[in-house]
Amino acid sequence: MSILYNLNNTAIFDIRRKPFAAMGRNVKPLLLISIIALSDLAVFGQVKWDLAKCINYALDNNIELNKKYNAVNAQEIDLRESRLSILPDLNLGSTFDVNFGRNIDGNTNAITYDRTYRNSYWANSSVDLFRGLVKSNNIRFNRYLLMAKTQEAELQKNMLIAEIMSSFYMALYSQGLMEVAKNQLDLSGLQFERMQKFVEVGRESPLTAQELKSQWAADKLSLTRAANNSRRSLLELKQLLRLNASGYFEIDSTILNVAALSSTPDVDSLFKMSVGLLPEVKQKQFLLDASRKDLAMAKGNILPSIYMSGGFSTGYFDGDTLSYKNQMNNNQNQWVSMGIRIPVFNNASAYSRIKRKQIAVEDRKLDLEKQRDDLYSEIWTAVDELQAARNEYLSANELYGFSKLSLENVSKRLEKGLVSSTEFESAKQRFISAKAGLLKSRLIYIMRKQMLEFYRTGNWNHLLM
Repeated sequence: MSILYNLNNTAIFDIRRKPFAAMGRNVKPLLLISIIALSDLAVFGQVKWDLAKCINYALDNNIELNKKYNAVNAQEIDLRESRLSILPDLNLGSTFDVNFGRNIDGNTNAITYDRTYRNSYWANSSVDLFRGLVKSNNIRFNRYLLMAKTQEAELQKNMLIAEIMSSFYMALYSQGLMEVAKNQLDLSGLQFERMQKFVEVGRESPLTAQELKSQWAADKLSLTRAANNSRRSLLELKQLLRLNASGYFEIDSTILNVAALSSTPDVDSLFKMSVGLLPEVKQKQFLLDASRKDLAMAKGNILPSIYMSGGFSTGYFDGDTLSYKNQMNNNQNQWVSMGIRIPVFNNASAYSRIKRKQIAVEDRKLDLEKQRDDLYSEIWTAVDELQAARNEYLSANELYGFSKLSLENVSKRLEKGLVSSTEFESAKQRFISAKAGLLKSRLIYIMRKQMLEFYRTGNWNHLLM
């Protein structure tokens, strides 16, 4: 959990990173996180980290994502193994026996007490001619599992990008608050210095200058707290990226420019586009397909199976007068056999297995239906929140203009002694609050818009451009 604070160190929102609803829904990309950021932060020195660089670095170095890719590779092995299972097997072998005491003479079949030696070689092969289509269904089963695991990896990738974006914007927000606190401190210091000059020439009371100095000290404390929060948010982002503590790290804020305000999309149209693109839905569909093939395998096991096998063997016996080579030729044996296996009674275990597989298929159907419902609700909420963010941004922009003009007027009147320092402080706080609110609404609108673009395209490529 990450909590952001305003200039007075009061928590303004609480960000809890939730998984996209599909990994159980497993993960719910909910960038719908109320955070804010500052535009035009001054950054100098070494290369800055923009959002695209942070995302690309995380995709290459994230442990959980790489584990998902390993799971995909392991499933590819299972699929290849199931494909090879339809081929005949082939086994080679050899034995060497030494008999002591009473045993059978290999030539005469008489009882003997002499030590004898036997050496034999063999090869055999078998293949299933028909087994209720179990092997072909197993291939399809593993193929669907592979596609499901691939979508699960894509889901993990989307979740990671969402988390990186959330943390990146938190860092921008905290930097923005720090810059606002600096401006607040500069403004307080400037007014104190002006008032001090008026006191020196006898135009103002020393008490007024003392009040402004007290406000100046309070603004210094606000800046210290804002700087601490900024440092903490950068630390969280660096830890998420798995960077070293001592490495240089500075983020780029150029993403904060707001493009033209867009119209709100239609919920149903957006849902129709996203339902066939998002990995959480496709994963559920592939798991449903895999469960159907699993059921088909269970049904295939109660059908008769036909198999064929063949082999070759030969051997050598030391009691035979023939040479080793002649014995190997004379003792050759080849065979071919075919058989059928018909399940008659297995304590009803096969039929119980079929019933369980049928229930599993129904559960997968419900999972897919719930996933689609969850996605529809998410898109509906995201569209509504985009409209709300658009309205809030327009109102915040208007309030910022009025509060800025009000502060300028109060500052001029303060210099003429027409208002008190308390009125000046009130106007200044309204301006600072409006400025922070504008930054907040700006970033929230950007994030809502990016979220809708994700639903429309099924990926985060628009963040990597």
